[in-house]
Amino acid sequence: MTAFVKDGFAVRIPQLVSRYRCNCNKEWACFVHGDTSKMNSREAEKAGLTKGDFVEMALVCIDKKILTFEPHYINEEFTEIWGIPVKGKMKEQFPENASELSTFLIHRQSKDKLSSLVEKFSKDAFNEWVNQGMKGNYQEYAISKATEYYFSNIFRFEMTQTEGKHGIYYYVKSSFRQAENDIEKKACDLAKEIYEAHLNGLGYCTDSRLELNQQKCQLTLSGNQEKSAQLNSNGKKKILASSQK
Repeated sequence: MTAFVKDGFAVRIPQLVSRYRCNCNKEWACFVHGDTSKMNSREAEKAGLTKGDFVEMALVCIDKKILTFEPHYINEEFTEIWGIPVKGKMKEQFPENASELSTFLIHRQSKDKLSSLVEKFSKDAFNEWVNQGMKGNYQEYAISKATEYYFSNIFRFEMTQTEGKHGIYYYVKSSFRQAENDIEKKACDLAKEIYEAHLNGLGYCTDSRLELNQQKCQLTLSGNQEKSAQLNSNGKKKILASSQK
């Protein structure tokens, strides 16, 4: 068991990854935790497995994954969020001065919305660099500013209703604000510490089940690419042979 502590605020690093799921079905529209496969939303709520329609957290890490969850998601791109909840039902499981490193996946429209937010950080950093006279290396400046943005803000992920060709559904809307109180500022400081420890090889932001899932997907995609290359190569050979007759 591991915990990070900052001036009386503690963050637990669970041995078994604390992973939540975003159930965007209109009958659910909430984060869930645990096995709800044989339950409806009311049964899951009664069992304490639903964790609200939003979470606010100090962001620790964002990662990209190619994953398969049959039968609906085959070799699909997901964004993996790791953070420290400071508001919402994920946080309410703990005392006021404590929380836990938690994670969930977003994809499709939810993933794209977060990418737009990250792109705004990049644009703001570029404008600041230009306004300050374009001194130094831009990439180093941009990385420094991104770190500043991530570890001084609280990120909100909220189920948001929309409608498509198949009717009403929900996606996870991403937004951010500055840390407002001591607890949130301490959570941001600890988020940075956990991220740096992760980069130094401690692997706090790693789920072995997803890593294995991604490895299998990459092998499948690699095999498909090889087959495609062989087909293209054989096709070109046939065309060349035909032209030489």
